[in-house]
Amino acid sequence: MKRKIFGSALAAAALLLSDPAGAQQIAPEQAAQFRKINQVMYLIANGYVDSVDMPRLVEGAITEMLGSLDPHSVYIGAEELKEQEQDIEGNFEGIGIEFNVLRDTIVVVNTVPGGPSEQVGLMSGDRIVYVDGRLKTGVKLNDVPKFLRGPKGTRADLRVVRPGVADTLEFSIVRDKIPMYSLDAAYKVDKNIGYVKLNRFMATTDDELRRALQGMEGVSSLILDLRGNGGGLLDQSIRVAGNFLRPGSLVVYTEGLNMPRQEAHTSPAEPLFGDGKLVVLVDESSASASEIVAGAVQDWDRGVVVGRRTFGKGLVQQQIPLGDGSAVRLTVAHYYTPSGRSIQRPYRQGDLKGYYSDWAARYDSGELTGGKMPAADSSHVYKTLVEGRAVYGGGGITPDVYVPIDTTGYSDYWSQLVRKGVLLEFAVTELDGRRAEYKAKYKDFDAFARDFSLTPEMTERLAALGRSRGVEYDGKGMERSRRQIQAQVKALIAQRLWDTTAYYRVINAESDPDFAAAVAQARR
Repeated sequence: MKRKIFGSALAAAALLLSDPAGAQQIAPEQAAQFRKINQVMYLIANGYVDSVDMPRLVEGAITEMLGSLDPHSVYIGAEELKEQEQDIEGNFEGIGIEFNVLRDTIVVVNTVPGGPSEQVGLMSGDRIVYVDGRLKTGVKLNDVPKFLRGPKGTRADLRVVRPGVADTLEFSIVRDKIPMYSLDAAYKVDKNIGYVKLNRFMATTDDELRRALQGMEGVSSLILDLRGNGGGLLDQSIRVAGNFLRPGSLVVYTEGLNMPRQEAHTSPAEPLFGDGKLVVLVDESSASASEIVAGAVQDWDRGVVVGRRTFGKGLVQQQIPLGDGSAVRLTVAHYYTPSGRSIQRPYRQGDLKGYYSDWAARYDSGELTGGKMPAADSSHVYKTLVEGRAVYGGGGITPDVYVPIDTTGYSDYWSQLVRKGVLLEFAVTELDGRRAEYKAKYKDFDAFARDFSLTPEMTERLAALGRSRGVEYDGKGMERSRRQIQAQVKALIAQRLWDTTAYYRVINAESDPDFAAAVAQARR
C-alpha cells in the first residue's frame, strides 16, 4: 500500500514537472529525498513499538510539507474535496433553503425559487426543530448541511414551528439538485446605471452575469461589485472580463519555474458591455479571480477601479488527485496582469499566520480607514496599455479611486448588536405573524424603500431585545450608529420579504460610502 501511495505521488510530480516543451525533469537529488521518505515510512510501519494510524500520519506529513511552502499549497481530504467541488460546480443536492441558526434554532431565511422546499410550502421565518424524527435545536451553523443535504431522490421529514400557527407543521421534502448562485444582486440604480454583485467565480458565473446584463437594456454605466469576492475558477474570470474588453484582449498570463508562460485572452466575440462606462468595486477581501478581472480592466483603461487595495492572491494552484479521493493543491505559477504586474503580495514560506494577519496590519497602519493614505509603490510602477497611466504592482490591485472604510458611524453598541445576532433576530421576529400585514402596507420594494423606517416604538423593542441578549443599551452608541442600525434592519426585513437583491438595494443606498463613490464615478 505504501508503495502505491508514493508511486502515485511520484507520478503526479512527474506530470507536473515535465511537458512536451521540455520542462525540467525530477533531479537525482530530489529522487533521493523521495526514497528517504519511503524509507522512514517503512521503518515506522514495520519497526515502531505500537500500532500506528498510518493514514493520519501520512496526511499529517503531507499537510506539514505543503504548509512549509506558500500560503495556498494545501492538502484536501476526500470529504472536504467533495464539498468544495459542489461549491465550484454551482449546485448541490438537498432541500433548497437559505438558513441561519438563531438562538440555537434553524431559521429558514429564504427558499430557493422552484426548489423542493418552496414546492411543499416551507416559508421564510419557519423554525426547523426536527429532521427525520431527531431534535435539531442547539446545532452549530456548519453542521446543518450535513443533515439537510443528501442524494437526489432521498426524503427529509421536517417538523417546523411557524410563527402565528399553534401546532407544529410537518413537511416531507424530496431532495433534488439545488443550484447555487454567484450573483447576489442585479438591478438598475437609475435609468442609466446598472449594478451587479458577484460573490465568487464558479461554473455558472458568466452565464449569470450575461443574463443580468441582458436585463439591463438601456444603461450607459455599470457598477461591477467584487468586494468580498475571494475568487474561484480562472476560466470564469476570463469569460467575465470578456463581457467588457475588446475581442482577443489579454486578460492574464501565468508563469512559474517549471511552468512556461501561458496567456489567456478574451474570445473573438463582441463584448456584451463593451462601450459603456464601467466601475469595478473592490476591497481588501477581493482576491484571485476578482483581482484578475479588476487588473485587466485597469490595465486596458477600460474602467475605473474604486475601493481599497485588494488581497493580493496571485499564485496559481494545480489540483492533483491522490487516488483515495483526496488531493493536493500545489502552487505552480504566478498570475500577472496584462501590463506585467504580479498580483501576489510578498510572503514568507511557512508563515501562514503572518500572511493572513495582513488585514490587521493594514487596519493598524490606517490604510483601510484613511488615517494614512496608502503610498504608491515606486519600485513597482507599470503603464496601462492604452493611455499609459501609472499603475502599481507589489501585491494586489491598487484602486484608481481610494475609499477608506467609514468608521464615523461605528460604535461598540452597534458591533455587539451585530455580533450577538440581535439585528437579525429582530428582523426575523418583526415579520413573525405580520408578513401579510407588511405585504399589504408595502405593495412593492419601491414603496418599502421609500416609506419604511424604524419608529421610536420599534427602536425601544430593539433595545429591549438587545438587553435580553446581554447587550446593554447605550444611548450615545445608538445615536452614533443610528443610520447603520436602521439600514441593516431595513435590509434584513427587505431580504425576507423579497430577495437578496432587495437587501443590497437598501444597504447600498443608505449606508455604503463605497457604493456612493462608485455611483459618482458612473455619473461623471
